[in-house]
Amino acid sequence: MPHRCEKQFTVRSSHKIHIDNLHLYSMKGSNAKSGQLSQRGGTQSQMANSIKSLILLLMLAGIVLLAGCSGSPTNTSPTPVTAPVQVATQPAAPPPSQSPSGPGASENITPVTEQPQVSSSDRVDVIYFHVNQRCVTCLCFEQHINYVIDTYFEDAINSGKLTYRVLNIQKEENADIARKYGAVGSQLFINVIVKGINNIEDIQSIWNWKCPSDPKQFERKVRTIIEQSLKEVS
Repeated sequence: MPHRCEKQFTVRSSHKIHIDNLHLYSMKGSNAKSGQLSQRGGTQSQMANSIKSLILLLMLAGIVLLAGCSGSPTNTSPTPVTAPVQVATQPAAPPPSQSPSGPGASENITPVTEQPQVSSSDRVDVIYFHVNQRCVTCLCFEQHINYVIDTYFEDAINSGKLTYRVLNIQKEENADIARKYGAVGSQLFINVIVKGINNIEDIQSIWNWKCPSDPKQFERKVRTIIEQSLKEVS
């Protein structure tokens, strides 16, 4: 068995070794903490430096902008003074209902000429068209239409409210108006013109008015339709 002193030495030695190990471990931990702290401090220092640099750049930019604004040219030339313009005023002319009276008044007033009223172009145009080859019925139409116009509408003809023509559609000088009315044979047209607008009507019913067999009835029909047309322009 080992000696008691040797046991004590062994125990003390192992205890000392354990204490030394604890001391080394604590030193390593403190060194690691100090390293982390120093690293954090370095990072914070770098951030502070970056913020300072940014602030300096902003200050420099502001100084440059202020310098540019203060250096812009300004117009210091004096504003020209415009002399007041004197406008000669004339007395207002009196209205026509309050024209001045007295001697010499008519010499200072320019007379106003009234514009004449333009006569209306509203009217009724009656046109009977025919061709070269005439039949008994066609000749009857023309004969009794002429009678109605001469007998009952002389005043309308003289006033311009009514016009009447008999035209051969096969003559060259009548080609345009025949084309306008669409005439192709023996036809009676009545054109009521209101405000320059043509209202052309082909009176095809004359073929039913029995001109050769009952001319008086034919004349009454023609007279009635012309009177109705004149009422639209009167």
